[in-house]
Amino acid sequence: MKKFLALALAGMMVLSMSACGSKDKGGDAAGYKDGTYTSTQKGNNGDVTVEVKIEGGKITSVTTPEQAETAGLGDVAMEKVCAAIVEANSAEVDTISGATNSSNAVIKGVTECLGQAK
Repeated sequence: MKKFLALALAGMMVLSMSACGSKDKGGDAAGYKDGTYTSTQKGNNGDVTVEVKIEGGKITSVTTPEQAETAGLGDVAMEKVCAAIVEANSAEVDTISGATNSSNAVIKGVTECLGQAK
């Protein structure tokens, strides 16, 4: 009985570890074509242009070269979202409280850019 439990436990550990390692979030840039991609989305105060650079199949840069979001709030939130996307190598990041529209403009723009890079 002890051998059975030990084998069952070992099997569950292997399955759980392999499931965690192979999960694809859908927004992951792995396998995308290298290049620079742009998208324009509606922000809180107008259009937000998002530029995504992919190198080696990874997101290396996310910027908002053109935007009219509120200084000190929307623009700061977008910088944080851009950094989080690069760090996560995915558009699946949280929005910034108080600047949801600005955050969503960046996230939607990056998602569109990753679609262009397929």
